[in-house]
Amino acid sequence: MKSLLAIYPGSIVSEELCIREGCLCFFDESNQRYISIPKTEISEKEVLVLQAFLTPADEGNQLSMKSPEENKWFSFLFSKGELPAYIKKRTRFVHFHLFGKIERTSFTEAVRHFWPVSFVIVWIHEDRGVIVEQESEAAKKGELESLAKVLESDFYFSVRFYAGRFYEPDECLRKHYTREQAYFLFAEKRLPQVQSVTFEMIFPFLLLETEKEKLETLLSEESELLFGSESELRKTIKLFIENNSNVTLTAKKLHLHRNSLQYRIDKFIERSGIDIKSYKGALLAYFICLQNESSE
Repeated sequence: MKSLLAIYPGSIVSEELCIREGCLCFFDESNQRYISIPKTEISEKEVLVLQAFLTPADEGNQLSMKSPEENKWFSFLFSKGELPAYIKKRTRFVHFHLFGKIERTSFTEAVRHFWPVSFVIVWIHEDRGVIVEQESEAAKKGELESLAKVLESDFYFSVRFYAGRFYEPDECLRKHYTREQAYFLFAEKRLPQVQSVTFEMIFPFLLLETEKEKLETLLSEESELLFGSESELRKTIKLFIENNSNVTLTAKKLHLHRNSLQYRIDKFIERSGIDIKSYKGALLAYFICLQNESSE
């Protein structure tokens, strides 16, 4: 990447796809980085050379090949377009990376079989994309692991997933996508053998490998998502975890009825997508609570 930046000084390198008007975007698989090069700095012959060792990520020039729904999401995520008007429910992103002989039609059919709800697949480039899903009671847990096995056994290509959390349908979805994409790229480096990853799974590695300042920013963003201005909820969740997930003991200390506390915990898990009754979920939530506490 340093050599390319020296040759094309107007370029931008980032961990997320950066679609810019007047630029060509490429993906470097070895470094898990995107580079956007101004068209004015690159010749047609140089483009052909770069395509030999970088993956073109120029889906923005192929909007005519996409469905109307995919166009809307692509525009929203990468060109600051408007959020699709039909989105009324909480929404999540399931990021994916395919390996092997890629057949988009086969992949879409397999996803449709395992997803009993409406979804949109947005292709970022040839082997990467995101499944956009609205929250529904029909959604099944563990579908990603099953889907990955079917793709390997029936279609002969493997896949890695990052299962995002559900978020409110507003302009912040764009920021949530970008943050989760960074998590996914980190997971592919640190846990290459795991086919379906969540934030709870990679969080311990982020603690060990992320710079302190960047980690504090990350935890602050997550804290705002989980608790916002609800300091009492944060104190409740923190105390619950400190009491080894013992509902009775925590309720006693908070002077609450056990059922009332259980209801709060269940609603928090449902809203946040983080199972604080599990070790990984509790670890993640506890550090977020500590970050929130230290920033007050």
